Amino acid sequence: MSSSGELPRALTAVGTLGDVGAAYAVYEKNWVCADCSHENYARRKRCFRCRAPKVERPDALVVDSAGDQHAWREALDPVSNKIYYYNTQTNATQWERPAEMGAAPHATGWFGRGKAGAEEGDRYERLNAVFLSRPARKQLDAMPTANSQLEGAYEYNIWYDKYVGDHWSDARGKEPATTRCHLEQDAGKTKADVVSKANRYFCVHFARGMCARGAECSYYHRLPSAADETRIGMMHDCFGRERHATDRDDMAGVGNFTRNSRTLYVGGLKSASGREAVKEQEDALYKQFGEWGEVENINVIHRKSICFVRYRHRTSAEFAKEAMTNQALQSDEVLNVRWAFDDPNPVAKQAGERADRDAIVAMMQAKGATTGEDAAFDYPEQYQMPATKRQRIEGDTVASYPDTDTHFVAGKDSATASEDALYAQLSYADPNGEVSTDQPEGDADNQE
Repeated sequence: MSSSGELPRALTAVGTLGDVGAAYAVYEKNWVCADCSHENYARRKRCFRCRAPKVERPDALVVDSAGDQHAWREALDPVSNKIYYYNTQTNATQWERPAEMGAAPHATGWFGRGKAGAEEGDRYERLNAVFLSRPARKQLDAMPTANSQLEGAYEYNIWYDKYVGDHWSDARGKEPATTRCHLEQDAGKTKADVVSKANRYFCVHFARGMCARGAECSYYHRLPSAADETRIGMMHDCFGRERHATDRDDMAGVGNFTRNSRTLYVGGLKSASGREAVKEQEDALYKQFGEWGEVENINVIHRKSICFVRYRHRTSAEFAKEAMTNQALQSDEVLNVRWAFDDPNPVAKQAGERADRDAIVAMMQAKGATTGEDAAFDYPEQYQMPATKRQRIEGDTVASYPDTDTHFVAGKDSATASEDALYAQLSYADPNGEVSTDQPEGDADNQE
């Protein structure tokens, strides 16, 4: 908190609204206590200074979406499995999120939505086109050997993704990086762009600013794109390293293939006081991390000097993690970049579930399926429906054990009559259930 009492963040995400395919985030302003004039975050139910209860205001909610006044909706490209946007009135399509739709939900789930109003969809494609028009530059004359080791000569632990003696020291990895990737100078064409591109990945040494091969390198020296993410798949990262079923305990490493890791945890930020210092820090974050791919959102936690950077594409986050680890942001910081845990915020959980649900609807529509509530199920053309299931759907339901008494009415009556006659001959009891005291005629004559 600054010395003047101003909070560094003026808005807090509190929910998600909008129709299917047009969801947007809703924010709430900070509230000022009427008793002590202290500014509090929107989530605080009582004043931080005097503990006075929060007073609800009708003008506290803030939205930047046009609501029902725009005709933009989300759609899913069946080829790349990426979200794009189309206009239901003009049939126009674009990869960038329109400004009329407002900010994307607080959490966008598996699929990235992009930043509203940011025309960066083809920016990185244009940069790659410029990079590929020239040969890649050697970043170093020779690979450094201070922190290198001979891989393959020692035992490898598949559970921790480590070799024997690799990164076991707690002090390792905290020293400032001595090299950095400069795309304007270093990126260019390599052997990977000339030979077969089927199983080509990106150079991890290039991302760290320490590749000594340049144009002779067998890996890409450019930025990853959405097409690269589709080609690489979920089992490997953009550098060709195998991903694992779970994250490491320290959230470092290559990541987890059971979730689409697009959010980075960034620690080691310097404490910023005042609105101007906070604004400069946020601008530096967008500039530094936006160099490696399209940034969807940056959430800065000033009281902890950390932030969370969410990219639109997973490969961009993987590249940025290697490029920004141990780098400086503004002066002499040493950034600690790792994978972020899932956001425990209930608003973020609800927003992520809503985003994934809308993406599933868009996926079904892209496949030509009907998503209405009363829509019939589309069976395959060669599907033969069983008779019982067809009768149940059409309404002619047949009981599991049908009543067959009508087929045996005559036989039942005759059997009952013969049993009654036989019973009358063998007993004094009346077949109707009454006991008779009269004796048969033959027995009475014999007694006389």
